[in-house]
Amino acid sequence: MTSLKKRLGPPLLVVLGVITVFWKLVLTDQYTFLASPDMSNQVMPWLQASVAAIRHGYMLWWTPYEWFGQSLVGQVQPSVVCPFTFLLALAPVKDGLIQVQWVHWWFVLIHCAAGLFAYWFFVDLDLGAAAAVLGGIFYATAGFCGNTDWPEHLTAGIWAPLVFLFLLRALRGRTPVKSAAWAGVALGLAWMSGHHAHPLSLTLAVAGVGVAALVRFGLKRDLLVRLALVFGLMAIVAAVQLLPAREYGRYAKRWTETGALTWKDKVEFPEHQHSGMRPSDLLNLVFPGSGIRTDPFVGIVGISLAAFAIWSAFRRREVRLLAVVAACALLYALAQFDALYGLFYSLVPLVETSRAPVVMLSVFHFAVASLVAFGASALFAEAEQRRERTVIKGLVWFGGVTLGLFALFEFLKPAVSSRIVDGDPRIGMIGLVALLLAAVFQAWRLGYVRREWALAMVGLLLIVEQGNEAGNAWAHFRQADRMQSVWALYNTLDIADYLRHQPDPKRLEYNDKDVKFSFGDWYRLDSAWAMTASMLAATSDLGGWWSDRVGRMYGTNYLVSRAPTHDGLKEMFTGKSGIKVYYNPEAFPRAWIVHQTVIAKDDKAGGDLVNGAPFDLRTTAVLVKNGPTLETCTGTDRVASYNETHSMTRMNVELACTGLLVVSDNWYPGWTAQVDGRYVGIWKVNTVIRGIVVPKGKHQVVMRYQPFTVRFGLVLTVLGFAAAVVLQKRREQDGADYLSKSSS
Repeated sequence: MTSLKKRLGPPLLVVLGVITVFWKLVLTDQYTFLASPDMSNQVMPWLQASVAAIRHGYMLWWTPYEWFGQSLVGQVQPSVVCPFTFLLALAPVKDGLIQVQWVHWWFVLIHCAAGLFAYWFFVDLDLGAAAAVLGGIFYATAGFCGNTDWPEHLTAGIWAPLVFLFLLRALRGRTPVKSAAWAGVALGLAWMSGHHAHPLSLTLAVAGVGVAALVRFGLKRDLLVRLALVFGLMAIVAAVQLLPAREYGRYAKRWTETGALTWKDKVEFPEHQHSGMRPSDLLNLVFPGSGIRTDPFVGIVGISLAAFAIWSAFRRREVRLLAVVAACALLYALAQFDALYGLFYSLVPLVETSRAPVVMLSVFHFAVASLVAFGASALFAEAEQRRERTVIKGLVWFGGVTLGLFALFEFLKPAVSSRIVDGDPRIGMIGLVALLLAAVFQAWRLGYVRREWALAMVGLLLIVEQGNEAGNAWAHFRQADRMQSVWALYNTLDIADYLRHQPDPKRLEYNDKDVKFSFGDWYRLDSAWAMTASMLAATSDLGGWWSDRVGRMYGTNYLVSRAPTHDGLKEMFTGKSGIKVYYNPEAFPRAWIVHQTVIAKDDKAGGDLVNGAPFDLRTTAVLVKNGPTLETCTGTDRVASYNETHSMTRMNVELACTGLLVVSDNWYPGWTAQVDGRYVGIWKVNTVIRGIVVPKGKHQVVMRYQPFTVRFGLVLTVLGFAAAVVLQKRREQDGADYLSKSSS
């Protein structure tokens, strides 16, 4: 029982500390982090689409719910293959929809995982359970982890402790091959888990550590093998995400401040400047209230302990290494003011496409959390009068001046105004925490409290300080102006129910002034719009916001809007929100047959023909550069049946002579077609949709999404995990230490 308590007690304390900081989400139903346009309009629908698919036993590699169909896994941000998405799929749903409170608990669970990852890393560094608990709570609640609301950023950025746990083991020579393999697996999981920017930052940090080892020890064969294993297994494990993302990037464009860019276009440097830190933002390492994308807040408790680690434990190679990692990450985030960042921007692949150097703060905060754990371990290990007096004096001066100035400005208002004080009253709390921390140190120095109680009180002050920052901007459910975007997700259920009961096939257009969220993803209805960061370039190039002619071609037969957006629509239903459903009787069927083609010289000319040529797109198809040989005849063609799922379309057709069966879903690699069980090629029709040649007679036609990138990537991912397991089972002796001492 005692042994079990020792093993489970500290991790449970980490979880308890995290829950205490995030009490608003876990212990009440009054607050939410979802009341922002990105969270409610984009992220929640993505989660809903993926979770619904998992609960029905499949993966949503392709989504028909966005922009007439496109790769969901290729977009990366929807986190289709993220392990945490599968955890959310275990939560109960209501009316088939994920519920806000379960998303809150899932969100906090991710933070608990981050804290436990860090705890295990610190225990592996022999810092002791108490220091590891304190460091784990800090990592999960401060800075990047504590103040990032985007789940896809959070899930991608919390793997640093596990990566460095195994990386440092490998460099120390502790079963180096096994350790290097698991470091690669953990890094691969980071790439699988969400937004690409944070895994890229972590990969750069790992590469920097590897280069430093090579510079120090030379091109040692076993060192090269360890590093090769890390990056090799990273690429293999992440293949199920990386390969579809690379494919999608070739065919898509994304929206940035620079404009709509393809994968070949460089994000201009001013956008990197705008998404980086300014020197003035360094004040927010201590004071709350940062307005930048990733909050740099560390707090006075964290800074004190990190500084103490550098002061007292700098002899340890790990402390020196992590201090350098923290400094380099901070300089990277200050992109506009750091000429060295220009080298990364110009020479390192993917850096210019990530376009947000501030995300490197995820690495910075990991390194600082590690120093915090080292500082906590060293602080109360043994008394050293001069050191303690200096720390106490510094905290008293800082706390007194901060609290005094805060009180003075408050007293002099409104005659004297201060942007900092007027804008954020939490500044005074920082001064108070500094004074209380000084009191704890003084009590320890004088022998009034034992080491365990001193660490516990520091941990409580850490929780108070981080709770003063994390969740400060969350919306209360009574703030109607902020909650509208969340309520809209559930107040439109009657509209979705009406549409589901209409005959298939159906494809929705919705007015984004009235329906701001990705209605199609949320309710799993084929849609002509979505709130996404990217879309297929061919679809966008056809006209962006499409003409009625193009909309009809795509089979867009329903509009969700408060008022009609064009002529010829029939009002069908009014929801309790006041939003209506209109039917467009002029929309094309989802599949039809043509016997005439027009050949365009390139995609632009083809798009012009699709948009403005005098011929009827129901009888004539536009192809680029070349086309199939078709027949013309006087008989009648018929699409007898049309059935579709998320990744398959099945049709029964009858042709009087050889024709082109056109299906108004986006063309994309990975789609295959069979006529009576025989594979046939797919033509890109009207520059964006799919078509296949079908001979005379009755036939069954099946189109399936069977992407090689996903299938091959999945095989590689499984092989990567299997390789790590096999290596774990083999006997291995410790090797040369390339971290803490010279190796020959």
